[in-house]
Amino acid sequence: MSGAMQSANPTGTPSGTVPGAAHGAAHGASHARRLGFGGALRAEWCKVWSVTSTYVLLVLAIVFFAVNSLMMGWLMRFVESQGDGMPLGNEDLWAAVSSGADNVLLIVGILGVMVLTSEFSSSSIITSLTVNPRRTMFMNAKATFLASFVGMLLAWGCAAIMMGSSVSTGNAEMPAAMPWVTLLGIPLAMALGAVMSMGFGALCRSTAGGVLCVVVLFMIVPSMLQMVQLLGEKFTWVVSLNNCLPANALTYFTGVGANSFSNSASAQLSMGATHPFQPSWGWAGLIYLAWAVV
Repeated sequence: MSGAMQSANPTGTPSGTVPGAAHGAAHGASHARRLGFGGALRAEWCKVWSVTSTYVLLVLAIVFFAVNSLMMGWLMRFVESQGDGMPLGNEDLWAAVSSGADNVLLIVGILGVMVLTSEFSSSSIITSLTVNPRRTMFMNAKATFLASFVGMLLAWGCAAIMMGSSVSTGNAEMPAAMPWVTLLGIPLAMALGAVMSMGFGALCRSTAGGVLCVVVLFMIVPSMLQMVQLLGEKFTWVVSLNNCLPANALTYFTGVGANSFSNSASAQLSMGATHPFQPSWGWAGLIYLAWAVV
């Protein structure tokens, strides 16, 4: 009896099971087991570049870094040419390079929301989580870092072209960390901003809702709270809170505490006899990181 059953079912598959289906299931299970970190990254990379808005926003981020650097470099050179006794130093050069960080933060914020909400709107999130439940959701952040790094290099070149002949002071007044924070810290901050925005996209699961959250947190709330400084000392705590919002924390971080022309707008604010909390550039970076973690 046993021999007859084995001859009737030579594949060794259970009775009633189609051999092809069993082979396909086994192959699929084997393929799922072979899907590692590299495969997950490749899948996420393909999805990031499959949407036109993704690389359009990345190109805009690069362009904004360069354009802001050109404009700030021209402005500094123009002011210096008026002979008002403000020689430009290397700290001014690097401050011009980083001047577009606030604007680009909004761009990468919109990018982070769109990348994630597009998966919910197309229901591809179901397939993605089924194939790889431990998937990596940060390919957008990696692409943002690379684009921002390219943008910073271009901005460095633009600032050098506009200000090179006007920079007359040495490195004595420039913080040693300023070039590293500008070239590497700002791209990392943009990547964290993308992660932060993906959190809004995951919470809202709507592109419009996520983008609205990004615009409100990065732009509208800081602008509204900034007006509170006109109301007197009783509202000092509001200004201190405003200094800890992501956009303002990024401004203090990119300034690196340098005494530069472009950082004069972020000088210590006094409200009567009190001084609102203004974080140092190191603490500002930690506050910004905390926003991304939350």
